[in-house]
Amino acid sequence: MLPEIYKILSNPINVIVLGWLGIYLFFVFFVFFYKFFSLFIWIKKEEDALNSIIMSDVFPMNSSLYSCLEKSAKINKYTFDACIEGAKKKANKGLIFLGIVASTSPFIGLFGTVVGILSAFSSMQSVTTLNMIAPAIADALVATALGIIVAVPAYSFHQILSKKVEDLIIILKMQRDMYLSK
Repeated sequence: MLPEIYKILSNPINVIVLGWLGIYLFFVFFVFFYKFFSLFIWIKKEEDALNSIIMSDVFPMNSSLYSCLEKSAKINKYTFDACIEGAKKKANKGLIFLGIVASTSPFIGLFGTVVGILSAFSSMQSVTTLNMIAPAIADALVATALGIIVAVPAYSFHQILSKKVEDLIIILKMQRDMYLSK
């Protein structure tokens, strides 16, 4: 197994491609867990604030809308909507990265595969058998596989976090509607 890894890493393009995809994979998981837990806490806080609005006429101070609205001279639907859009922008930070990784990592892996196959064909002598070229092509396909391995969690995590952001915005809009209806 170890000699095959050295063959894959013998090409500097493969080292760059595999390193790039490895960094992508690390940050995909980092962004996901960071955003997942921060959105989880934020949604819980906003649900508590919504329950406070339902139970009383006072807008709770623990709501992110409260901190935005206290800066405004006039509280109406438009100021609420502006605060909700600000919260949406903040909640979506990091999701663009996941979308970019999900869409680009297969292409980065494909690039590594193409370079690896070109390298395999350029190293062929005049008489070549399938047994000589097949391992080189198989090594080149590792980059494509890694690109897909990175893209699948990035896409899945993007979808999960997008749903969490959507849930948060729904709760904030419910807070707005409950407060303005009283």
